[in-house]
Parts: sequence; C-alpha cells; structure tokens
Amino acid sequence: MIAMATEEFVPLSRLEAELGISRVDLLLLIRRLGLEPIRRGMRTFLSSQDAAMLVSRIAGEGTESVAAELVLEESPVSQLPVPIEPQWFKADLYADLRLFRERLEILERLVRTGIEIDSRELADLLQLKRLPSVEQQGDAAFFDRLGLRFWRRNRAGQRLSWRVTASSEP
Repeated sequence: MIAMATEEFVPLSRLEAELGISRVDLLLLIRRLGLEPIRRGMRTFLSSQDAAMLVSRIAGEGTESVAAELVLEESPVSQLPVPIEPQWFKADLYADLRLFRERLEILERLVRTGIEIDSRELADLLQLKRLPSVEQQGDAAFFDRLGLRFWRRNRAGQRLSWRVTASSEP
C-alpha cells in the first residue's frame, strides 16, 4: 500500500489483486462510497487518496459482504416496449425496403465506377445462395438480374470476378 501513496492514480486491477475481490464487487464498493473512477482509454483508475480511503473502509468493515442483486421477472407480452399490433409488419417492410435501396445504390456505384467484385460478394449483394447459370455471348459469359447484366471476368492468375453493366456491352 506504500507504493500507492507515491502514485497519482491506482489501476482497479491492482486494487482487485490487493483486496482479493472481483471487479464487480470493487465497482459496487466504489459506487456505494460515492467515489468517482477515472477512465483513460480502456483502463479505469482511482486517485491514490480514494484508493487509500477504499482500502481503509474495507479493512474497517470486516466481514460485511457486498452482494449484487439481479432480479429476473417474466413480463407479459402486453408490457413489452415493442408494439405488438397487426400493423407492426409495416416496420419490417420499411426496413426491408431500406436494405433493398442500399443494395441498389451499391449496384449503381458498381455500374458507374466499373469496379469488379468476386462471386461471394455478388451473391451476398443479390441475396442469393449461389449465382445463376450464365449465358454465353461469343467468348463472354453473363447473367441478367434486376435489370442489370453481370459479366464474368476470367484473368490468368487471378480469381474470377464480375463486372456490372446497365447495357449489353461487356
């Protein structure tokens, strides 16, 4: 504890180790005593004065235990915060429409920029388990979906990719 007096802040991990209590119990004690922990990034500290007071209070209290109480109650469906009504399906519909619009925007950007994507990404974008069979036009293979044409690109030494166009031009 002498080392704590020379430091400005004491990490909670050191207090846990010195006091032999869990982080939850330590945080409950800190809250009970009205102390304010200091957060820096992902770490939590107490000032050295607060840590000394906490240690002295724990030593003075002796065998009093700190318990956190968790109450689980089954709430009836009518008390849920989400409305359960016949018209509630509209929210799901609007969410699906928004996702569809976002997918269409991504497809439009692919058409505009000419960026090619791999088969798995394209299947995910089109919400397909696997891509449909392709048609042949000369030496190029393609399939049509959502008013767009998806051209298969095979380059030696590279993975298969797909280019999206709005017209029949590869």
